[in-house]
Amino acid sequence: MKTSIMDAASESLRRSVLTDYYLALPKTYSKVVRTYEAFLKMIEGGYWTPGDRIPAEKELAEMLPVGLTTIQNALARLVQAGLLERRRKAGSFVTEPATAGRELTYFRFLGDDGLLFVNDIDLRIYVTREQGRWGNFIGVANKYICVERLMDIGGEFRIFSRFYLSAPKFESLLKMEISELKDITFRIMFKDRFSTPPLGFERDISFTRLSLDIAKMLGRPAGSMALLYEIYQYTLREEALFFMETIVPENSRVLKFGMNDSQSG
Repeated sequence: MKTSIMDAASESLRRSVLTDYYLALPKTYSKVVRTYEAFLKMIEGGYWTPGDRIPAEKELAEMLPVGLTTIQNALARLVQAGLLERRRKAGSFVTEPATAGRELTYFRFLGDDGLLFVNDIDLRIYVTREQGRWGNFIGVANKYICVERLMDIGGEFRIFSRFYLSAPKFESLLKMEISELKDITFRIMFKDRFSTPPLGFERDISFTRLSLDIAKMLGRPAGSMALLYEIYQYTLREEALFFMETIVPENSRVLKFGMNDSQSG
């Protein structure tokens, strides 16, 4: 009985929050945009979490001062964004967007008996004034937060990764202990600590020659060829989140691209 009362209270709260979200949005927005934004805020705020079945379309239309067509259009946008999935005769459910797993789920290395495990060897965070492609993506500024990671791949070889983030928004990273960040699931950290869960991304793949300092870290000859993998990561709102570049030296393993690594950290 108590559980039923608590569930009813939780559902009442969610209904109230959804209505408040909608009413707080500028009336200059179209009803579809206001409805979509309200739904998106429900997911961002944790009121609708992965695995939850959201209210039926008719229920949602009763909660908000909009018609059924508006509800359907807003939900369709969430489905298209990968945030909801429709199950026949069951309803619409919140999906698990690309928020779980370390950034290395962008690509995986296959060993003889499955995926090779990844471990941090070294990690450091600092402020940089260096300019590059990241500025054009996350915004031109006089300084950025940079996170460097040297990682071991199955005890066979090393790769080097470097993140660039907006300094004003992510400056608190500088106050975190390295022990807190080592082997961390960065995607979950962005969601939980900064309320900016990653979603879509673009990537560029090319070849580069190892500089002297990176070659030394990777245990390879300076000037040798390596794979340069660049990621342009977006938030749920399709805003720039971070720029990442990863250098992968020549190795004998298969590099598998994908986002569904159940073994990721």
